[in-house]
Amino acid sequence: MFRQLTPDERQALADRLAAQGVTSEQFTQAQEQARAIGEALARAYGEAVGRTVTPVQFITEVLGVEGAGRLLACALREVTGRPDLYRDL
Repeated sequence: MFRQLTPDERQALADRLAAQGVTSEQFTQAQEQARAIGEALARAYGEAVGRTVTPVQFITEVLGVEGAGRLLACALREVTGRPDLYRDL
């Protein structure tokens, strides 16, 4: 089952990213972008399967937990312009 990061996990991730030069603004922007991508994917998937699908359902049914992290990693790469971030997380 999919779960959100706890506040401590989110802070630890933010700290690791900050150590690599990612600002809190970039992290926030990437989170918002990943959320928007997840919502768009859920809508498209829902249309394809003929039912309403929430972003959490889409991630659980299609991407899995690791896939949800990949959305954020992709958004971070785009926001920061650093293609190596996923490897370093």
